[in-house]
Amino acid sequence: MDVDQPDTTSPSEEESSAEFTPRSYQLELFEHAKKQNSILVLGTGSGKTFISILLIREFAHQIRGSVAEGKRTVFVVNTVPLVYQQAEAIERHTALKVGKYEGSMNVDFWSDEKWQEEIEKHEVLVMVAQIFLDIVLHARLRMSSVNLLIIDECHHTSGNHPMREVMRQYESLKSESPERCPKILGLTACVIHKKCKPRDVMSYMKKLEAAMDSALVTSIYTDEVIKYSTGPKEVIVSFSPENMTAYQSMIQAQLHGVRHEIEEMSNIDKKFKKVVKKKLNNINTIMIELGDWCVARAIKFEMENFEESEEMEDVPDIRELMGLLRSRLQHIYEYCVEQELVMTNPIYHISNKVKRLIDILRACKREVYGLIFVQMRNTAKILYDLLRVIAETNSDLGFIKALYVIGSNTRSAVDINLAKLEQRKQAITLSKFRSGECNFIVSTSVLEEGVDIRKCNIVIRFSVPPNYRSYVQSRGRARALPSRYVLMVVEGGINELSDDIARYKQIEASLNVLCHDRQVPSQLDVSRHYAEDLHIPPYEPYGCDGPKITMNSAISLINVYCGHLPQDKFTELAPEVVFENASNVTSFGIKLEDGVRAGIRLPINAPLKEMIFGDWMENKDLAKKSAAICMCRRLHEMGELNKHLRPRDHKDEVLVDGLVEFPDEPEVPGAPAPGTKKRRQIYDREVSEAFTYQHQGHFYLYSCTIRPQGSNTSDIKVDSSLSDVSLGILCMRNLVHFPFPLYFSKWGEIVVELRFLKTLTSISDEVIRNIEHFHKLVYKHLLHINPSMFEFSSQISGVFIVPLTKSGCFHDSLLKKLQPFSSLTPKVTRPSYEVFQFERSAYEDSIIYPLYAPGEVYYTIDIRENQTPVTKFPDNTRGYDTYEDYYWLRYNWKITNKTQPLLVAKHMVKELNYLKKAKRKDVKLSREPPQLIPELCGLMPLKASFWWQLMCVPSIMHRLNSFSVAHQLGSVLNCSFSETERELAAVDFNWTEEYIGQPTDDLSENLSVSLMSDRDDCVHPMMLVQALTLRQANDNFDLERLEILGDSFLKYIIAEHLYLKFSQEHEGQLSMRRVKLVCNKTLYALAKMRAIPEKILSINLYPRGNSFLPGFEVKHNVAAVLRNMNTPHDIWPELSSFGSADNIRNEVTEKIKVDDKGKQLGGSCYNPWTHHELADKSVADVVEALIGAYLLACGCKAAVTFLHNLGVGVSNGESLLKTTFQVPSALVNQEAWAPGEVKKLYMKHCLDRMEMKIGYRFRDKSFIVQAVTHSSYKQNVTDCYQRLEFLGDAVLDYLVTGLVFSRHAQYTPGQVSDLRSHYVNNETLAKVCVKAELHQHLLHMAPKLQATIDKFLDSLDSGFEDDVNTEEDEVEWQDVDVPKALGDMVEAIIGAVYLDSGRSIRKAWDVIQVLMGDIIKDSMTVIPINCVRQLYEKVPDKVKIEKVEPEEGDNVAKCKVKIEGMFEVIGHGKNNRTAKISATKKALKKLSEAEAN
Repeated sequence: MDVDQPDTTSPSEEESSAEFTPRSYQLELFEHAKKQNSILVLGTGSGKTFISILLIREFAHQIRGSVAEGKRTVFVVNTVPLVYQQAEAIERHTALKVGKYEGSMNVDFWSDEKWQEEIEKHEVLVMVAQIFLDIVLHARLRMSSVNLLIIDECHHTSGNHPMREVMRQYESLKSESPERCPKILGLTACVIHKKCKPRDVMSYMKKLEAAMDSALVTSIYTDEVIKYSTGPKEVIVSFSPENMTAYQSMIQAQLHGVRHEIEEMSNIDKKFKKVVKKKLNNINTIMIELGDWCVARAIKFEMENFEESEEMEDVPDIRELMGLLRSRLQHIYEYCVEQELVMTNPIYHISNKVKRLIDILRACKREVYGLIFVQMRNTAKILYDLLRVIAETNSDLGFIKALYVIGSNTRSAVDINLAKLEQRKQAITLSKFRSGECNFIVSTSVLEEGVDIRKCNIVIRFSVPPNYRSYVQSRGRARALPSRYVLMVVEGGINELSDDIARYKQIEASLNVLCHDRQVPSQLDVSRHYAEDLHIPPYEPYGCDGPKITMNSAISLINVYCGHLPQDKFTELAPEVVFENASNVTSFGIKLEDGVRAGIRLPINAPLKEMIFGDWMENKDLAKKSAAICMCRRLHEMGELNKHLRPRDHKDEVLVDGLVEFPDEPEVPGAPAPGTKKRRQIYDREVSEAFTYQHQGHFYLYSCTIRPQGSNTSDIKVDSSLSDVSLGILCMRNLVHFPFPLYFSKWGEIVVELRFLKTLTSISDEVIRNIEHFHKLVYKHLLHINPSMFEFSSQISGVFIVPLTKSGCFHDSLLKKLQPFSSLTPKVTRPSYEVFQFERSAYEDSIIYPLYAPGEVYYTIDIRENQTPVTKFPDNTRGYDTYEDYYWLRYNWKITNKTQPLLVAKHMVKELNYLKKAKRKDVKLSREPPQLIPELCGLMPLKASFWWQLMCVPSIMHRLNSFSVAHQLGSVLNCSFSETERELAAVDFNWTEEYIGQPTDDLSENLSVSLMSDRDDCVHPMMLVQALTLRQANDNFDLERLEILGDSFLKYIIAEHLYLKFSQEHEGQLSMRRVKLVCNKTLYALAKMRAIPEKILSINLYPRGNSFLPGFEVKHNVAAVLRNMNTPHDIWPELSSFGSADNIRNEVTEKIKVDDKGKQLGGSCYNPWTHHELADKSVADVVEALIGAYLLACGCKAAVTFLHNLGVGVSNGESLLKTTFQVPSALVNQEAWAPGEVKKLYMKHCLDRMEMKIGYRFRDKSFIVQAVTHSSYKQNVTDCYQRLEFLGDAVLDYLVTGLVFSRHAQYTPGQVSDLRSHYVNNETLAKVCVKAELHQHLLHMAPKLQATIDKFLDSLDSGFEDDVNTEEDEVEWQDVDVPKALGDMVEAIIGAVYLDSGRSIRKAWDVIQVLMGDIIKDSMTVIPINCVRQLYEKVPDKVKIEKVEPEEGDNVAKCKVKIEGMFEVIGHGKNNRTAKISATKKALKKLSEAEAN
């Protein structure tokens, strides 16, 4: 049989290369569709999509603009490839915005907001039927918001298909509001999709019309339609019946033996046996249909595709059955592989049917493209393998370049990644077919309809078409001119096939005649049609056009809800269904002789515990659907379903409704989210009330005593007792103060202590002016304040520095002396005729500045009476004879007094930040200090001994402000645990170590336990200062250790109160509530409401560039220019004196740096003296540190009060943390028999022995039963352990944090975090569980879990413990080394002990000591660190970690670790993080092996 070459002018189905112009029949049908709802009946290639696009264009004015004001057009298709194919056509030929939606896009998990965004921005929505049904049922897009509904392959609406349910929703709306219904357009090439006799055609037509509320229509221009449709020559090719070979007989006998073994297993249900037998039959079918060469491949295919039986294996007997099947098939497979090794050329070992197929292919010309349709997925795959190898081994058949396409299996329907992979494979195959890389595709029915493929000139039905639809659609694929449609049939079946084809052609002819002048069915006809299979009314709480749950969607919704419940990798939670039978019952007003009703109980961890029964129905299927509707109604009434009747999203912000109140900050697209580290904001830096101008007629005067600590060999003596003048502070409010140290490498440590002297009710104006002038002079000189940038006003300052006498009074003489000065280093001019007179007292303890070197300042350390200007110059190599000679020749300065002594001086210290303890510098032997001539120097009007005190002012003011601001924090929060006195005792910077206590070897001592009792009555401001100080401030202390303690306490106290308040919520809901309540976003928002960011100490003090400047402010016009130019804050202090705004702009422009793209570099623009920039996360960290400070200083009660006053858990006047909750029993069933059932479970699972293992005997046995019950276990007296695990996790974390704090006070915050993580990670807890043999008491019904536990036990026995994967690390459950259930069980036991003991943290710690004592002792000396840090520390500077891009079709993440000069390894995981961990562990293992060798 010769096959002509194909017409290859257009490879696409809708003539994409042709001009998009309408044909006469298309215009005819378009006009028909405009007038009434229509089903267009046209063959493949006739341009149905074109007509639909014309209709979309016609009504496009209705879909422009917002959906709130207009509507949307929806194009519903049956397969994923059609989504993209139809969307591409619409986009190509219209200017409308088209959205595409299919399952692999994870649309099932999209939020309401995401759907709203999609619907708003697209005007035409193309999607598969199930997705459209879902968004209509859940009212994300109402049917009344659709103007035109186009349904491709609409014949599916007359069957059990989502398209039918879509039209049911349409009918429901039409019965209520017909004017709000969309126009309907159906597209089909085949009205009838079942086996049908010609006399039944009209009946099928009417059913389809009623289902679509449309009239069938085809064109009167029959000849033109045929011209553009398919018309291949049909050929029937027969082949001889198969004769079984000896090889096949032997294999068949072995398969029969396996089947007999299965039949003999009386403990296996028939439905499970049926699944296994199907696999055996598949192997036999392939063997007979394809031949000997394919047997091993058929067995391998079945062994690799056990997905439909995976769920069965949760039953132990079924697991035994599947194990038997695998074992037997493996044995047969190995034998077949051995036998088939001798079958080098498969063409001699194939069936008659395949031989006939080869003959057909041989008859094809070389430029032929065709499809080979088979019935089963395994046939397609194995026949492709066979054709590929035949083409490779037989040169005359080398032109065959085959590929295959099959539909999705059952697993890909629920595995998104697998679905995506199969779609990609299909797309690649079809692309190769279009390009000519392959010329034959072996396919199942998946390519019969819809998918866009190139024109074929031969279509071979390897399996006969099972019905009219399959015949019409597969024939329609032969669209080239000329083309052939070949039907293969065994010799004895020719007559039957011929009869079928004749019947199909008769049906086709009838349809061509009947599909004219038809009318849309009446509303009554449509209603009756849908009433036939509507046995149960839908649940419509919001009306017919609102979200609803139907009898066909309820079961699916319950399964989705169960999928939202917390579960591990080993358990797929499913509802339990039971049936009851009864006679003479009533169902919806109809009496049933024999009725059945179903009851559904949700998994053990669902909030709804009771079994829900439906109505009495006539069969089990309807009874189950009735119960499902009732269950959904109850879930909605409980709030478990949201307003769209979808499972409530546990990430919804509503989870914190009623728990906390703060203004919402909406996320800005493209900007960092609120509460994150990347989001940074600028805040005012709070200044103490005592330092701000609020003059009420009184002044408060303080002396500032400065005294050195320890010995001091420096020339500089910072000691106020050595000076006639001491530092004083005058302010308008009382100061909070206590002694504190300052440090400098040159003079060591000094202690600053303020003393209140007196209240001044009045000060004369003259004295005030003198004080202000003194203050201004000192600050201007000390901090080099730029007069062009700053202006001074006493009206904006509430504090002044003043000079005091030893008696504590204003030093009036000094104040008056300085009044004429405009600078502390004034210019000095002396008449040339006047001889300089030296006064020794003036130069003792003096600060001098050379008149010949502006800007330099010195302090004198000695007066050399034996040296004068005529003394010989020390360095004769420089050409100067005397000092006089040097200054004359070098600076042109003439000396009048040649007998004056020389001054030995040193440069003035420039460093002004004395906050952080610095290492004392040893006095270095250096060259002789410079010797200056008094006549050539100016004298500062302040003595050096006083100036040293003034140099401390920036650091002193910084500390005093921080103390007062911290003190004010207690007042802001109305917290009674802040001191009310203003003069406080000194607190050491290392106060936390004092409060923690000395570490001991006694494990019973735990800081967290002791903190549950009240401690001090108040919290010292210094403690709050530490909590407010960020690490970036570079101070002696920071918040990090307090933050760790506060974080663990917050997690614990919130977990406890949520557990008790929301007693019906499962662990997932509780976890999300806690996350929302204590997340960085919430803590940041609450802190911002109470102005905490303004109080945070974030700056690394640079007195000249960012310190508090009382009385000074940046000029408003200057600040405006700098802000307009977006000048980075670090440039502001660098600006020199300038005269005009233009000068500012020029200097700023020179200083600002930009990158290669012209983007400005540098920090944010703000005033560095009055503002600071903080990350939202830093604000949240401060809140946690404040919790830690209150907890450590005052105990649990104070920390809870702080949280309450901050607003955590406070809403509508109610407080979560201040509410007293009773601990209820773990019993969830209050029936009289429930306690007995608890006792039975207690004894049955030897829980008394478990009590002995943990060292605690439960008073209420229901707690211990709950603590060991896995979610897969079915018992109805307690919940599963997940809620207790939630609580126990928080208790354990808090106690472990206390342990680390109390035993490792010297550890850095990073070390504390590493050690804490080690104690509470899943691997450690799993080992704890196994070591104590607690796993023996775990109640579960999850075989996969048991297998993984056994695997973990084996790995521990073998000592291989280093490279293990947790459930978070791997994609499949089989790869998990550490089952999370073991660690969860330990945490649940801790939670159970805590509750049963009356919330005793001590009892919980006692049990933890019993379980984890050895692990704690082992980690005393070595801190376990995470594997990534361990690798970097092991081979520093040699580690390179990089992401590996996945290959096509690869659905796992990869990461490469390269050790320079040694090796590289690749790790895999479900995401980049887990892949990185996997690769790092492999690298560490290889390094260890290398070291061992």
